[in-house]
Amino acid sequence: MPLPESAVKKIYSSLNKISPVTVDGWMDLQRLFSVFPVGKHEYIVREGQLVSSCYFLLEGVVRVFYNKDGIEYNKTFFVPGMFPTALTALLTNSPSALSFQALTPCRLVKFSYLEFRGLFEKHHCLETLFLAILEQLWIKKERHDIRMVTNNATENYRLFREDFPGLEELIPQYHVASYLGVSPVQLSRVRAGLASQHR
Repeated sequence: MPLPESAVKKIYSSLNKISPVTVDGWMDLQRLFSVFPVGKHEYIVREGQLVSSCYFLLEGVVRVFYNKDGIEYNKTFFVPGMFPTALTALLTNSPSALSFQALTPCRLVKFSYLEFRGLFEKHHCLETLFLAILEQLWIKKERHDIRMVTNNATENYRLFREDFPGLEELIPQYHVASYLGVSPVQLSRVRAGLASQHR
């Protein structure tokens, strides 16, 4: 299914904000794209699965989580304009340690990682783009990991709302609590405390 023109423009704009992409590079890259719809609660990637594709999120919300002793722990969320891709599994050619699940109906763009890598020699801008994306994700992950062990729950909740504005209106509160590493009851107390400060 061909991408709507609005989606093409959205992706091109998002990528160019990260690192400039030439017109020729973009033309070759978008030939790899296919539309990938995912229903609510369906999986893009399951833990233990080998992966070969990259994804760009056009619509919806995706959570990333791992399972330990039957308990799910949310690692992050993806919202439109982001790349819900199991990068470690791709880069190491190993089964994914994480699951990627749609929390709402989603529409993504899917493309082959190997075919994308195959364009690097012809279009160096795409290799630069990929490295810039990796750098952004690494910085984001490190900052998040540090926050989780140095901040209190209230500060982490404030930062969550800054990082994902409006997201808590779209997903169940227990998913937010899991991301913050607190119980739903603790999260309710944090929200009540913040609400009382603004009365």
